Amino acid sequence: MYPGVTGMQGARARLSGQEAGPTVWRVSHAFQRDDGAGENRMTTFVWSIDDAGAGDHAMVESLRRMCAFFDSRGLPSTWFVVPKARGKPLSAEWQEALAMARDAGHDLQLHGLTHEDCYEFGPPAWPATSIVPTMQEEFDRRRDELLPRYTVENLRARLEEGLAIFERALAIRPTVFRAPCGAISKAMFAALAQVGIRYHTVMYLSGGYQHLPHNSGVLAQPWTTAIPHRPFRWYSDVVEVPILNEYTWRGAGQRSQEFIDLARQEVARIAAVSPVAVILMHTHGIADDYDHAFRLVDAVAEQVLRQSDRFATLGELAASGELDAAALDTGPDILSF
Repeated sequence: MYPGVTGMQGARARLSGQEAGPTVWRVSHAFQRDDGAGENRMTTFVWSIDDAGAGDHAMVESLRRMCAFFDSRGLPSTWFVVPKARGKPLSAEWQEALAMARDAGHDLQLHGLTHEDCYEFGPPAWPATSIVPTMQEEFDRRRDELLPRYTVENLRARLEEGLAIFERALAIRPTVFRAPCGAISKAMFAALAQVGIRYHTVMYLSGGYQHLPHNSGVLAQPWTTAIPHRPFRWYSDVVEVPILNEYTWRGAGQRSQEFIDLARQEVARIAAVSPVAVILMHTHGIADDYDHAFRLVDAVAEQVLRQSDRFATLGELAASGELDAAALDTGPDILSF
């Protein structure tokens, strides 16, 4: 247990009707760090995990084991759920596991509708293209088939179907969206605004996939300069919350200590420039090497505490107004569609 990180215990006590002390990882607008402009602030970190709801028993077990580990450390987490993976309803096993995570105080948000391919809400994007280099080639080959998807009407219908599944199966109305594979479009943002989702998180500052055999092997990459390094208001006034990096993709455990060292460095660096930072994981990456995933979480949590920073869920940050407060007024106009 990390001193002062008691969010999950507080959540359990509230669910059981017991009295609980203050949830100390909740966001405070009384920032704690001087950013050089006279503003003292604290950085709030978020564990976010993709692809819940998709995959077989091994992926369900990934959610269960990772939630149990977060619980043992008193850490909250946000899980992005595919509500109709590959066009099929959520299985009873997934519904049970997701309900258990929800009841333990973890946050469940929307991750597309079916995630049947990497073009559900827009054309392919970096760093997904560094994971699967043929992605752009496939999109170009299927261009005439795929481009008609990206209308506000079509994408709104997909969002509404996903939201309805969430409400029916989990009694939750998501407030944050993450497009599968980072594939986005202007129409997607307009559709998000129309269904009342005002927060999105998919743009990376750095891509943690250079360990893959077809890439450079150099883990520490320059951060992109194409977007701000903190939340910003983007298309249709949706707040984009950048992803710091991913340190647990399949195969990362073979270079575990290097990834852990990189994570510590980047956690320290982002705290100097942003009041909110999101770390990405995937269910399959966790299951690929549980020991690495657990070591990574421990190392990052220790670094965050050393910096006197804290953890929260994206749902809580959205509800508290912290994402709006953290957002810069405008983002770059970089999307073609």
